[in-house]
Amino acid sequence: MIGLFLMGYTSLVECSAVGATVAMLAALAKGRLTFRLIHTTLRKTLGVSCMFMWIIMAALCFGAVFDGLGAVKAIEALFLEEWGLTPWQVLLMMQLSYIIMGMFLDDTAMLVIVAPLYIPLIIALEFNPIWYGVLYTVTCQIAYMTPPFGYNLFLMKAMAPKEVGLVDIYKSITPFVAIMVLALLVLMAFPQLTLWLPEMIFGAK
Repeated sequence: MIGLFLMGYTSLVECSAVGATVAMLAALAKGRLTFRLIHTTLRKTLGVSCMFMWIIMAALCFGAVFDGLGAVKAIEALFLEEWGLTPWQVLLMMQLSYIIMGMFLDDTAMLVIVAPLYIPLIIALEFNPIWYGVLYTVTCQIAYMTPPFGYNLFLMKAMAPKEVGLVDIYKSITPFVAIMVLALLVLMAFPQLTLWLPEMIFGAK
């Protein structure tokens, strides 16, 4: 899937279709492709798709109202003129807001809510949008491991033995969060670590 995307044969949406097709063929080859499996899969897919559709619709409406009210210019003026923050201080505040929101929301909801506000601000601050997208992705993974409602915490609880409680999982994530925060700081300090692959792939064309 990733190879087809990097070679330019498929878009991201088409990659998901390729993955679904391969999964269906694998189920067929193993003799597990039954009507019940197809029915269950379609119901779950429809439920998840509808949930994301409503989240995205609400977030787009929210972003459109904010943009129409001039929120982007207001935030830019607040951070840079009234508070006198440097571009790097603004960036740190944006990453911190992702971690806080990630305790309660998934990455798609966060993206559609703040993208209309943050992306124009990133461009105004003359940061590379691709580099910022990688920072956003890493920050979301950190948020997924932070209490109280980190998605990965509940996933680990479901997979852990019964004697392992949620409090034990909360305590165990400290070194992993520290490592990811360190990785985030390294990517922020050295943007070329993030940009060398896109430049190599797209620069060769």
